[in-house]
Amino acid sequence: MIRPLAAFAAVAVLAACGHAGSDGKTADGHDVLGYVRMADLVKVHPLFSQLDGYDRALESFALSSTVPQALAGGSGTSARERALERQLDDASRRTRSLLDEKQRKYQAEENQAIAAALHGGGGGARSAGQIAGALDATAAQQSNAAAAGAQHDFDAYRIALEKSDNAQALAAERALADRADRTYRAKAEELQSKESSLSLRLANEDAAERLSLHTKLSSLAMEDSTREDAQKSLNALDKKEADAVGAQRGADAATLAALQKTLKAGVQRDMAVQESTIRSRTIALLDARRRALGARVGAAPELPATADTGPASNPNISPALRARIEALHKDYQQRFQNDAKTTVADFTRTREDLARRYASLQGVDLDAQRGAGSHIGALQKKRDDLYSQMTAQISREVRLVAAQRGVTVVVTDPIAPVAGVDLTPDAAKDIESLHE
Repeated sequence: MIRPLAAFAAVAVLAACGHAGSDGKTADGHDVLGYVRMADLVKVHPLFSQLDGYDRALESFALSSTVPQALAGGSGTSARERALERQLDDASRRTRSLLDEKQRKYQAEENQAIAAALHGGGGGARSAGQIAGALDATAAQQSNAAAAGAQHDFDAYRIALEKSDNAQALAAERALADRADRTYRAKAEELQSKESSLSLRLANEDAAERLSLHTKLSSLAMEDSTREDAQKSLNALDKKEADAVGAQRGADAATLAALQKTLKAGVQRDMAVQESTIRSRTIALLDARRRALGARVGAAPELPATADTGPASNPNISPALRARIEALHKDYQQRFQNDAKTTVADFTRTREDLARRYASLQGVDLDAQRGAGSHIGALQKKRDDLYSQMTAQISREVRLVAAQRGVTVVVTDPIAPVAGVDLTPDAAKDIESLHE
């Protein structure tokens, strides 16, 4: 049976070495120890190419640990931003160099072809270099298109940030208001409870006297003057309690008014801090996006174009030769354009990939980050499931080989030299046969 490395660290040291008997024991009665190098067996498994593909995909997604490190911020983020900018500059320079090289190559071939046609047709040979030119208009159009696209991107991003800022400000205002309201209500309930306690205490203090007065007033034989005095005393008692509670209620109202003023000022002060924080963050994000878009526009290579002027415009050559030269020119121009578009498309993909990674570092495209993280998680699960499937199949093959060799204990990937039987070669042969 195959056991994990940790469980057999001691076995690798203690197992005795000897010849196996028919019962899988050495001459002195110990288990026969064998070992395999799992990494070597995985590489010869029929599904290794698929596993390696998962690993490469995960490595490409985890370039510079974009997702986890982009959220970490700090100086590491700034260093990665500079690294991405350098990669963009390097890609731009390589692309421009390739385009220049391709343009010179196709121009030289076209010049030779046109020169040969002119020589064969007997026409006057003007400079073949006249065929290349008039690039400024095309470059300007491309520059304007890139700038317009960048401006549109920036405007959309600014609007999205404004909506996000408004939502955050509103949420902060509600949270601060709720907190102030809870504080006010708690204080009001506290004061009201004190007022109730005061009223109850005064009533208890006057209870005996009030009971005596009510008893006197209930007597039918009391004289009118005595009854009037008792009623006045009772009224005075009620007024005294009411005045005391009223005085306390007035003081409490003043306390609540002062608290409300303080809470309102605190909400305004905290809200100003929140708005300042949101505004500062927005300015930083807009500045970062502006620099990123500026780098994209500035680094974008222009797709060179060739001019439609040259020997074909010479009125001294025959129509047939002119048509042949024009056909040559269009042919080389089209070939160059197709080749150049492929190069520019490669750069565009690189630029878009760097832009996505730059945006993830800024933390502005949270949905994209979550999508990337989800995709990485899914890839990792597929990779882990495949690896488990492969190692399970390898384990079965190793058990068969171990049984054939009379080995009773197998260690996987020992960290120290093992005095045992190396089953890796035999197991590798059986696993390789799975390809067939």
